[in-house]
Amino acid sequence: METYVSNYGGPLRKSDQLAKSNNLQFHATVAVDVCYRLHGEVRGEPRHGANPRHQLHAMFTRRLEKGQCRQTPALGWKEFTCTYWGPPREGWVVDDAAEFEIPSMLEEMWDAPIEGRLRSRFRQEVRVENGVLVYGG
Repeated sequence: METYVSNYGGPLRKSDQLAKSNNLQFHATVAVDVCYRLHGEVRGEPRHGANPRHQLHAMFTRRLEKGQCRQTPALGWKEFTCTYWGPPREGWVVDDAAEFEIPSMLEEMWDAPIEGRLRSRFRQEVRVENGVLVYGG
């Protein structure tokens, strides 16, 4: 974990700060060198007699093995991305001594993945226990 101070000029500032174009200075604790283990769940009902779930699962697995995904995984700030994501490598060890709480963590920024409107949603008091943060919908 690293502590940073940043000048924020985004849409989550208070209305008077937005009106005056003032930045907000805030302190943040950022997780660095995070190991991401990605899992996916294919959802949906068959359409027109075809069930695309098998194909979508195969595509997810193939892209995961190649280290490909829509965007590089990051917990919060995009400046702090991981250097590897994908199937676990041999010899990986979880630092099970890591125990801490994240007071507030951004879960979603937009109401839709494409052309969405701003609708920030946060999770409060997220726990890292035995070196693991389970995050997802």
